[in-house]
Amino acid sequence: MALTPSKFKLEQLVMMAGQPFRVSGVLQFELPDAAVATRYLLEGEKGVAQILEDRPGRLALLRQFPQAASPDPSGREVSVMGMRYVLAGVDKLKILAAEGAPVGAAPTQGLLLSGRFDGESGLILREIAPGGGAVQTFYSVKPISADELMTSEQHLKLLEAQREIAEQQAAAKAETGESSGWGAKLIGWTVSIIVIVVLVYACSGDDESSSSSARTGSVHYGGSGGK
Repeated sequence: MALTPSKFKLEQLVMMAGQPFRVSGVLQFELPDAAVATRYLLEGEKGVAQILEDRPGRLALLRQFPQAASPDPSGREVSVMGMRYVLAGVDKLKILAAEGAPVGAAPTQGLLLSGRFDGESGLILREIAPGGGAVQTFYSVKPISADELMTSEQHLKLLEAQREIAEQQAAAKAETGESSGWGAKLIGWTVSIIVIVVLVYACSGDDESSSSSARTGSVHYGGSGGK
């Protein structure tokens, strides 16, 4: 099955928190409420890989625990460095499509059981593929803001806009012959408004290519799964 329209495409260059990454793997799955979520394997310039998950209402980095340092499960709880996380639910995720390199330890087809453990420090996922040898994979979930992500094209447009704004600001100050007073304040306000408009445009330019399921306003954790 082919991938549905998503925020980023395979091999696309993206900027996250000002750092460049290449999309080397894409995985899509269906949530219990039939919404579609997408995970991306992002490879940095220094070989550092990140897993980005985009589901309706939430963008997050999934940080995989090494097998040797996996949380210690005990019944409905797991413990990480002395902090306790309690099972909040188990979601049955249906793998829809995959391209490129494997995204974490998730399979490229079939089902994935994802247990959600809530704690004071956030959310931890425990995932296992039925029939896959009962190997468990743990992820810590770190939500991120949408304005931390943009394509490389959007980033270049933003840098160019910032350069033009700086030149206009310098020229305007030179014309007024002063760096303070009413004229300077007006320049500052104008530049601030332009920067805000440019940021909104750059960070929202991929909305039309996103899947329709990613346009809902609520966070989907797939709470209809069994516990």
